[in-house]
Amino acid sequence: MKSIRNKLAIATCTLLSQGIQYASAADSSWSSDTSYLYYSETDRVTVHKIITNATAALGDDNTLSLEAVYDTITGATPTGAIKSLNTVSSTSPSSGDGVTREQSDTNALALFDDTRLGVNMGWTHQHNRTFRVNYGASVSVERDYEAYGGSLSFDKETADRNLSFTAGVATSYDTVFQRSGKTPKPLSSIKEAKFYEAGNKRAFEGILGITRTINRRTIAQLHYTVGSLEGYLNDPYKLISITDSDGREKTPFRYYESRPSQRLRQTIFGALAHRLENSDTIHLSYRYYWDDWDIISHTLDYRHRKNIASGYLEPHLRLYHQTAAGFFRHSLKHGQPLPEYVSADYRLDEMSSVTVGARYGLPVWEGTLRFRLEYLYQSFTEAEYETNEALIFQVSYKKAFD
Repeated sequence: MKSIRNKLAIATCTLLSQGIQYASAADSSWSSDTSYLYYSETDRVTVHKIITNATAALGDDNTLSLEAVYDTITGATPTGAIKSLNTVSSTSPSSGDGVTREQSDTNALALFDDTRLGVNMGWTHQHNRTFRVNYGASVSVERDYEAYGGSLSFDKETADRNLSFTAGVATSYDTVFQRSGKTPKPLSSIKEAKFYEAGNKRAFEGILGITRTINRRTIAQLHYTVGSLEGYLNDPYKLISITDSDGREKTPFRYYESRPSQRLRQTIFGALAHRLENSDTIHLSYRYYWDDWDIISHTLDYRHRKNIASGYLEPHLRLYHQTAAGFFRHSLKHGQPLPEYVSADYRLDEMSSVTVGARYGLPVWEGTLRFRLEYLYQSFTEAEYETNEALIFQVSYKKAFD
C-alpha cells in the first residue's frame, strides 16, 4: 500500500527539484494545470488522483506556485506473509476494527482503502538577472500517515547564461501509525503484538547540480543528491512468515517486520535534451542510486517528442533495476533465532521493471490538452508475488492567462 502512496505522493524530499521547476516562471501573469490520473494494478491496487497547480507572477521578481493533490487508493496489497491455506487474522488499513480476515491464498494480501490530501507551495524570488532563490513547503495527510516539509534552494547562472548551478536543502517530519493510532513492536507476533504510540521519522536532503547549454540544440544536466532518514522506518502493516522445513507456514506464525532506524541515500542523476533538425526533441536521463541498506538501482529513461500537425506525440520508455536490501528475506525458518532486522516487503526485494507508453498533446481552447497512457511491468526475485502489472492513464489541461 505504501509503495503506491510513495510513487504518487508529493514526496517532501523532492521539493528541491520542484523548486527548480518553480523558478521557470510562465511568460504570462499566471497559469493553471489540472490533471486526473488513473493507476490500476492487475487484481491489486487502484488509484484515482486529481492534481491542480496554479503559478502566478507577483511583479517582475517573484513567482508563486500552489499545488493540491487528492487521491483515493483501494484494493489489496501483499503483506509480506506467504500464501497459506489457513484462516489468518492480521492488521489491515481497510476495515473499521483494523483487522482483515481472509481465506485461502488471498490471506497474503491485505484489503485496504485510503484517501490523501497534499498541498505544496513554492515561491521563487529573482534577486537579479542570474540569481534566484526557491522556497518550498508541503503538507500531506492520510488516515495513517502525516508529512510536513520545507525546502530552500539557490540557482546561479553565469553572465552568458550558458551555465547554471543549483544548491539546496530540504527536510520533512513524518508521523506513521496504523488506523488505531499505534505502531506494532518490531518482530512481535501478530497474535501477541505489543503496540507503541505513533512512530516518527525525520528526513534531510541536500542537492548540488549543474546545467550546461552545450549548443543551441543541446542542454545537459548533472545532479548529486544525498539524504538521510532516521526514526521509525518500518511499515506498520508489513509481516514476515515463519515456515517449517518444507516451506509451509506454521499455523499461523507471523511477525511484524523490523528495519534499521537510519538510512543514508545517495543519487547521481544525469539528463540530456537535444532538439533535432526537424524540431523533434529527445530526452535521455540516467539515475544511479545507492544506500546503506545495500540497495543499488539503475534507472534509464528515454522520451522522444515528435511534432505532429498542431500537437505532439511523445513515446516513453523507462527501464529500472534494483538489488535487494541486505535484510530482505522471503520468510524465516522455524526454530532459528530471529535476526535484528528483517523484512519480506516486496519493495525491498531485487526487482526489475519496464514502463512503456506515450503522451499526446494538442492545443485546445487556447491551452494544451495532454493524454498519457503507459503500461508497467515489474518482476521480483524472491517475493511471494513474483510479478506485478499496472495500467496508467492521465489526462491534463494547462492554460496560461495574461
